[in-house]
Formats: sequence, C-alpha cells, structure tokens
Amino acid sequence: MTVNVTEYMNKFQEEGLAAIKQTQDASLKAMSSFQEFTKEFNEKPGQLPEFKNLPSPTQLVEMSFGFASQLLEMRKSYTMKIAEMMSDTQKRAEAQFKSATQSVTAPSNGNPNPNPNPNPAVNKPIVK
Repeated sequence: MTVNVTEYMNKFQEEGLAAIKQTQDASLKAMSSFQEFTKEFNEKPGQLPEFKNLPSPTQLVEMSFGFASQLLEMRKSYTMKIAEMMSDTQKRAEAQFKSATQSVTAPSNGNPNPNPNPNPAVNKPIVK
C-alpha cells in the first residue's frame, strides 16, 4: 500500500480551509443582520426604535438555554463521529496486526513445527 502524504495533507488543508471560510461567511452574515438592526440608532439619534415581540425575561432564559442545548448537542454529535472514526481505525489496525502476526507465526510447507531448525536435538531444552 502506498500513501501520498503530500496529496493527503493538501486535501486535508483545503477541506479545512473551506470549512473555516464557510463558518466565517455565516458569521459575517449574522453580523450584517445585527448591523442593520443597529442602523436605525445611527439614522435617528435620540429616538428609540419600536421593539416588537419583545420576549419576557423567562422567555429570554428559555431561548438562551435552548440555544446552548442545541450547541451542546451538535458538539456531542461531532465528537461522537470522531470517536466512531477512531474506533473503526483502531479495529482495522488491530485486524491488520493480527493478520500480519498470524502470517509470520504460521508454519510453512505443511510442517507443524514452527521452529525452522531441522535438528531435533538442538530444539530440546537443556536440563541440569
């Protein structure tokens, strides 16, 4: 098996940068929405805008904890996917190691004796 490390690293970096850019674009869009919200303060100084659907303090708490719960659930899901990937990789590595170990220790040419030395006297332990 041959692995092109440079190609792998380039792909990994490109995908990572694309994901970061997507996150930054979403953040900029949210900031732009907030900027539009605050624009009215600059256009009409001294006047407060009319607030519609202002949540109660209880609703604000519920909204905040709802957001935090969603964020935590997303983080958990992400972390579980990473753990599953690591587990699968570990299982494959263990299977490959076991297979390689069996092929090294398996007797060859139908000889049940794994010791390659044909002289049986040499294979006996020394007893004192």
